[in-house]
Amino acid sequence: MPEIPEDFSCKTACAFVAGREHLRTQTPCQDYAAARESNEVTCISLAVGAGSSSEIGAQVAVTATLAFVCKNFESLWQNMDKHNAKAAQRLVNRCLDAFRRKAAKLGGDINDLACTLSFVAYSRGRYLAGHLGDGVIASVDADGQLQALSHPENGESANTAPLLTDHKAASRLRLYRGQIEATTGFAIMSDGTAQSLYDKSSGVPAPAIQKLLEWNATLPRKKMREVLGDNLQQSIASKTGDDCSIGLLSILKRSIDVGQTSGVTVSEET
Repeated sequence: MPEIPEDFSCKTACAFVAGREHLRTQTPCQDYAAARESNEVTCISLAVGAGSSSEIGAQVAVTATLAFVCKNFESLWQNMDKHNAKAAQRLVNRCLDAFRRKAAKLGGDINDLACTLSFVAYSRGRYLAGHLGDGVIASVDADGQLQALSHPENGESANTAPLLTDHKAASRLRLYRGQIEATTGFAIMSDGTAQSLYDKSSGVPAPAIQKLLEWNATLPRKKMREVLGDNLQQSIASKTGDDCSIGLLSILKRSIDVGQTSGVTVSEET
């Protein structure tokens, strides 16, 4: 295994809120995002539910993914030396196993828990990322420029996204990996959030993503959670009927100063 870069550390922030339509009908938010740090791995993951128990399915998938990737980062990285298919199948199988256990407790079917999935993980100077469905994974390149690492993908019919319960899920799960040599950041967002923070015509994330990553790198964790939740609710979710979620992973020098920023608000302009 490679040596741990002594000068890098990670900060994460996640938020998910109901969109206008679900607020109107008092329906639970179908998006879920969370982060985990264990085994010298830091991971963020996000899912959007699409089944009858969608809010439960999204949480099950994210929880299973965080645990699996943090435990198996090294072997997943090695799987990708030859072919992504084995790594993708292992992750999908882990999520499906979790769906089966939850469905048995609920007395339902795993299709009730169907959802999309995205994640980004960092360990020892490397990153792994995976994306199934719509939404976007954004990253900051070596020159400090914002880019889309993974673009939205529709399913076999219009206005649908590939889901973990689809029989072709493993082949549709797009995996990425790379080395980290400088301060950088990643953002995963659902389709609802992407309506404001991703330009479909150009395929470029909105500059607001870079602002959020900069704030995540400098603000105290508690303050950043407040800022992210407030911006997601007031500046993004208020403009769409869809639920909205986002996860941030900032990879930064350990000596970075923790600043104090108040009253910060992002714009959805691209």
